[in-house]
Amino acid sequence: MMEISALDALSGVCGAVCCTYAGLPFDVVKVRLQNQCAQLPGAAHARASGMSAAHGSRMLAACVTGAQRMPGPYRGLGDCLSRVAREEGARALYRGAVPALASAVAENVTGITVQHACHRKLGSFWGNPDARFTLGTECLLGGFTGLFTAVAMCPFEVVKVRIQALRSAEPASRGSAGASGTQNLVACVRKVLEQDGAMGFYRGITGLSARDVPYNAIFFGTYEGTCTLIMHSQGIARKDELRPWAVMSAGGFAGAVGWSIVIPFDVAKTRLQSGKMQGSVVHALRTIAAKEGARALFFGWAAAVTRAVPANAGLFFGVEMSGRWLRQHWDD
Repeated sequence: MMEISALDALSGVCGAVCCTYAGLPFDVVKVRLQNQCAQLPGAAHARASGMSAAHGSRMLAACVTGAQRMPGPYRGLGDCLSRVAREEGARALYRGAVPALASAVAENVTGITVQHACHRKLGSFWGNPDARFTLGTECLLGGFTGLFTAVAMCPFEVVKVRIQALRSAEPASRGSAGASGTQNLVACVRKVLEQDGAMGFYRGITGLSARDVPYNAIFFGTYEGTCTLIMHSQGIARKDELRPWAVMSAGGFAGAVGWSIVIPFDVAKTRLQSGKMQGSVVHALRTIAAKEGARALFFGWAAAVTRAVPANAGLFFGVEMSGRWLRQHWDD
């Protein structure tokens, strides 16, 4: 059996805190952009409204890439970021911080603990606890980890997505952001329970799993593979010897690569968890592509990747640095 370590769980908590607060503003923007996508004309229903398919596609393309001439609630990443801060207050960019942090803690405590335990088990099989594995092996270990993280974080993701999708109607409420945030959290939990019962917290679990399994395979595979390349280039035998900048560079790069590939599943997950769509993740993907065009499946890509770099650089900085300190002062 795999050996689970309390030190891995603690380092996962440290990483989750760094990850959440470094990337939360971009996560809020990503959710807003993905939720407004249904209001934007794609090629399919552009024809029904008399608009050319090419024009509808250009509108969606502009939103995906963050162009500034996009009609609609938000014109792209920069417009959404500035307008949320201006119209709702800077605190709105940290809306959903409590469920986001809870989700990150659940995800990373589970993910780091399982991934490190798999590494130790495989290392003991090879007779070398510091063994570096092939990219394919790292991807398989990461995908296996994703099965556990999806289940652990789904309830928190449902609450976080619903809160982040809200817009502040009253500018005057900015001063009471803390109180209103608590009220939104409690109201959201009650609404989910009233509408769907306890299973409502696992709405979109298939979409989350479809995102997290390939994401973690790519994410951990890219991170560990990049660390291995840096170690070889510097003549380092153990990952604990990597400098902080190397750890952060590998983490940021892994996050950007992972999110670039799985963003369509994240769009479907957001729609399902916010309550805007019903059914399976496959149905959601097909519906979005048919009604809004294939480009809509990459809605929020700029925000997701922009968030992924600092968030995952912070994640692995927190995990690796705290892990080293804990191993030095508390050897279990």
